Amino acid sequence: MKFLLLTTGGTIASVASKQGFVPALSGEKLLEACPLLMGFEHDLEIVDVFSKDSSNMHPQDWLTLEETIRRAGDCDAVVVLHGTDTLAWTSAALSYLLQDVAAPVVLTGSMLPPGEPDSDAPENIYAAFQFALQLALYKRRGVAVAFADTLFHGPRVTKLDSRRKKAFASVDYPLLGEMKDKGGHKVAWLTPHSPNFSGRRLWDTPRFETDIALVPIFPGMKPSRLEAVLASGPKAVVLEAYGLGGVPYMHESFLEPIARGITSGVPIVLRTQSAFGGTDLSVYEVGTKVLDLGALSAGDMTREALMVKLMLLLPRLQEKKSETDLGKELATGLSANLCDDITDTVNAGVQGRW
Repeated sequence: MKFLLLTTGGTIASVASKQGFVPALSGEKLLEACPLLMGFEHDLEIVDVFSKDSSNMHPQDWLTLEETIRRAGDCDAVVVLHGTDTLAWTSAALSYLLQDVAAPVVLTGSMLPPGEPDSDAPENIYAAFQFALQLALYKRRGVAVAFADTLFHGPRVTKLDSRRKKAFASVDYPLLGEMKDKGGHKVAWLTPHSPNFSGRRLWDTPRFETDIALVPIFPGMKPSRLEAVLASGPKAVVLEAYGLGGVPYMHESFLEPIARGITSGVPIVLRTQSAFGGTDLSVYEVGTKVLDLGALSAGDMTREALMVKLMLLLPRLQEKKSETDLGKELATGLSANLCDDITDTVNAGVQGRW
C-alpha cells in the first residue's frame, strides 16, 4: 500500500525555545521519534506542507492541504500531523472538501512535544497509521481524527480539554474505532459504524467567506452588543444561545436586533452553547420566538463544522439576487447531511435538501 504523510507543524512537531515550544521537526524526524512504526512495510511519501502552530492555521491552508492530497492521486491512505488547537477545524474543512476522494484521511497531533517526558506523540502517530491502514483495507473513505487510542469522525469531533491527553470528544456521533491491547501491543479495531458521504465533489473551486460573527450570549448581556456586531456588516451571524437554542426576551430582549438583522439580509444561525445535544428551536418559547423571526438552526453540528460549512456555503449563495432566496438556500444548505455532519431529525424548522 502507498501512504502519504503530511506535516503541518503543531505541538507534535515542536521543540523548546526561549519563547516556548515552536514547530521545527520534519516528517522524517517525527517518524524517527516513533519506534512503534518500525516494520511498517508500506510505501510512504512525506510532504512537509507547513511548519506553524495550529493557532496560525488559516482557511487558505485547508485548500493547500486539499490540493496536496489530490495531487497524490493513487495513494491508499493519508495521515496528517497537525496541532491540536485547530485540529477539529481542519478535520471539518477537509471532510467537506474531500467528499469524492476515496483514500481515507486520518489527522492526529499530540498534547506534548516528542522530546518531552511521557509525550503522547509516538503513540498517536502509531495509532493514526494503524487506523489509516485498517480504513484503507476495508475501503472506508472520509476524514477522521485519531487521538488517545480513539478514532473520531472528522466533522463530529471537538477539543474539550487544553491539557489532558484525552483532549477530544465525539459530539453526538458513534466512535469509528479504538486501539485495543493484543499480546503486549496495540491493534486498531474499527467499529461497524461507517459514515455516509455524498461521494461527489461539492466545490470545484471552493472559497471561504470568513466575514462571519460568532457571538455567545450571557446573562445580562446588552442587545446593543449584537446590534454593534450587525452594524459592522457581517455576511452572517452565529448566535450561541442557551440550552436547545434559548434567546432571552425579558429584561434584555434580543428579538428586535435579530429581527432587524434578518430583515436587512444578514442570516442569523442559532446554536447551543452546550457541547452535546444540539439545537432545536421548536421546543421552548425562547426558541420558537426567534424561529418565527426567520433565524436558522445549527442542529447538532459542532461549532467547527457549522462555521466551516457557513464559510463554504456563503460564497456560493451570495450570488442569489434576493435576500429571501439567500435565507432559504442557506437553510437548505445547512440542513443538508453532506458527510454525516448533521442529524436530519434535529433540525426542527429547517427543511429541504441541498
